[in-house]
Amino acid sequence: MIRNYIKIALRNLTKQKMFSLINIGGLAIGLAVCMTILMYVSHEMTYDSFHKNGERTFGIHATLKIGGNQMNMAYMSYATGPIAKQTQPGVESYMRTMKYFKPFVVNNPASPETKFSETDLLFADAGFFDFFSFKLKSGSKEDALTKPYSVILSQDMADKYFGTENPIGKTITIKTDSAYTYQVTGVAENSPSNSSIKYSFIASGQSLIAMKEGKNYTGDQAVGPGSFDVYLRLKSLEDTAKVKTGMERIAKSDKRFDDVKFSLSPLADMHLKSNFGDASNIKYLKIFPLVAVLILLLALVNYMSLSTARSTLRAKEVGVRKVSGASRKTIAMQFYVESGIFTLLSFVLGYVLCYAFKPWFTNTLQLKIDNSFLYSPLVLVLFLSLFVLTALIAGSYPSLVLSAFKPIATLKGKMSKQTGGVAVRKVFTTLQFAISVGLIICGIIIDRQLYYFRHADTGMDRENIVMIPVGSGFGTNYPAFKQDINSLGGIASTATSHYAMFKGYDMNFINGKTKEESVALAALSVDNHYISTLNLKWKIAPVSETSMIGKNKVVINEEAIDKLHLKPNPVGTYIESGDQKFEITGVLKDFNFSSMQSTIQPLGLFIAPDTTKYWAKVGCSLFAKIKPNTNLPSLLENIQSIYKKYDSGTPFSYTFMDDAFNEQYKAEDRLSSIFSIFTYITILLATMGLFGLTAFTIEQRNKEIGIRKILGASLTTITSLLSIDFIKLVVISVIIASPVAWWAMHNWLQNFAYRINIPWWVFGAAGVIAVFTAVVTISYHALRAAVANPVKSLRSE
Repeated sequence: MIRNYIKIALRNLTKQKMFSLINIGGLAIGLAVCMTILMYVSHEMTYDSFHKNGERTFGIHATLKIGGNQMNMAYMSYATGPIAKQTQPGVESYMRTMKYFKPFVVNNPASPETKFSETDLLFADAGFFDFFSFKLKSGSKEDALTKPYSVILSQDMADKYFGTENPIGKTITIKTDSAYTYQVTGVAENSPSNSSIKYSFIASGQSLIAMKEGKNYTGDQAVGPGSFDVYLRLKSLEDTAKVKTGMERIAKSDKRFDDVKFSLSPLADMHLKSNFGDASNIKYLKIFPLVAVLILLLALVNYMSLSTARSTLRAKEVGVRKVSGASRKTIAMQFYVESGIFTLLSFVLGYVLCYAFKPWFTNTLQLKIDNSFLYSPLVLVLFLSLFVLTALIAGSYPSLVLSAFKPIATLKGKMSKQTGGVAVRKVFTTLQFAISVGLIICGIIIDRQLYYFRHADTGMDRENIVMIPVGSGFGTNYPAFKQDINSLGGIASTATSHYAMFKGYDMNFINGKTKEESVALAALSVDNHYISTLNLKWKIAPVSETSMIGKNKVVINEEAIDKLHLKPNPVGTYIESGDQKFEITGVLKDFNFSSMQSTIQPLGLFIAPDTTKYWAKVGCSLFAKIKPNTNLPSLLENIQSIYKKYDSGTPFSYTFMDDAFNEQYKAEDRLSSIFSIFTYITILLATMGLFGLTAFTIEQRNKEIGIRKILGASLTTITSLLSIDFIKLVVISVIIASPVAWWAMHNWLQNFAYRINIPWWVFGAAGVIAVFTAVVTISYHALRAAVANPVKSLRSE
């Protein structure tokens, strides 16, 4: 019986090639999108789930109050772990890791001329591979990280620096604050893509202590904020509250803070639920599954709509089967088998599309998903469940409709005009275009918001400014380097800042009106050319340029006047931070020194001479403003040559300020790119469905069209007649989708401090796109029917 059902299904598939192609292709696209998003969601939801004792492992974080200001601290002090183990009975063990926050240079001493800039250096305690379930391919778990200047390489780094040689026992040079020679004591498997702990090099914690800058990280011997990710493994989950309370009791003795609250985050939750992670992941996990469901729904609607629409062609087959004794259950099973075959073909094609689509999807999200994850048991089970669910849904409505035909009526050819559910198909078509229109509106608004960000007046000149990071390798030569850059013909001016623009700032707490109150003031250490190079505007200019230079002087922005409760012209007055006093020497107009997603914060510029040794000591960023019409490649090559003259050991790198500005909105850029693809897919699916449905509808009306042509109907009249019903459905879909899309985008825009007002034309543009798409799709079939020879359509009866 099943074999017979399969034969009939394959016969129908090859007999109606166009409709089979639309059904299988549309369903395959929907399944490919669903599989891609299922893979992504399952990858994000399974972060750190592979660790053996992960359910008892917690990351410890703190929330501090300083002068009434609350601050979330992601990293803890070096002493926090040992103190927790010694004082809290519920703590079984601890682990400290610190990711080195700056790029560093690595080379194999056997090839000293070959150097690479790397980013993933992790300092860790000796029991790292016992505490976590990362796999050590060679080396000893117990001894590999016990000595100073011992390092474990990931497999990729072992291959990169040693090729096919065994690296164990060999040395490698890693330049952080200085160049240190490390002995390779192990090779680990690459960290899984769904691990929140990333590494290319794992150096022993003792190495950090031995480094010149080690005391900056390990010197604090109290419980509190610091530079380390501290993980605690508890003896029991019931001990969580006791450990948290006990740690807060210890921290209360630290008089630096008004109040300290600790939180213990389960290891498996830290990627998505922590306050310190990438919030864009949460945005995607909320939006993408909904879009995947909508796209799969479109594909299923296409399938069911076309299957039932063509039901009249198989009505007599159903009638003969019923007269021959077939039950409704048997006929329904036949159509379920056919749907299963269509779904299987679609699923195979969808899997191929998913595999091909995966690199683009992950690159757009700037996400790495191991290829092996696509074949993991979890993903395969999810894909199998998707296949079964799709087959059940796809076959349900057609099998119920077709198996319900009355044999006498079908054999006499007295089929109702409503056979196959004309009303239902109209609802399906309206739903398809409503989803498409909704996504078009959302995509346009997201694009407009990003355009607004990139073209808004931020109060500074961002164009043609290149930022060059300068490290300690320059020594005392930084002023000479800056002078050499400034003397290049293509450079208009140069300036210096401790941080590159949009890459961070320090924080000072200014005494408030009362003893307990303090106000957070963002702080940038810059030189005396910074304001002019960035073309910042004065609200109240200083008496002279030299009057604003000095360690006890500060230039503030307009927002600081309000937040610090200063008089309208505060120049010459003082603000205090603890025991320090700073004279206000000028007031700048507000400018966006961080993302426009948040409002402008109070800011203080602390200005030092461009010749000070401070810049070489702490590291800095050189800002170079490029003159118009300059040969950029040649200029950058000259800058690199000068850079190498003063620091040949560090790879040259640079960032344009407008690129750094745009990078702040990478989450929205990714969302816009993915949304565009999703929108194209929904339009394609809706168009495919309308294309097939129009072809079938016109095929059913061939006799009517022939009679109308014989009676004198024009080409325009017939085309309009055939198109108008479908155009009405598209217009209704625009009316339905517009308020829903407005509501969704209005809520999304509330995430931004600076945002656009949703323009009315967006809804009109989406409607025009939808109607134009429908008209083009319908016109193809309508014109073919209108120009066909009416004699043939009438003679076919």
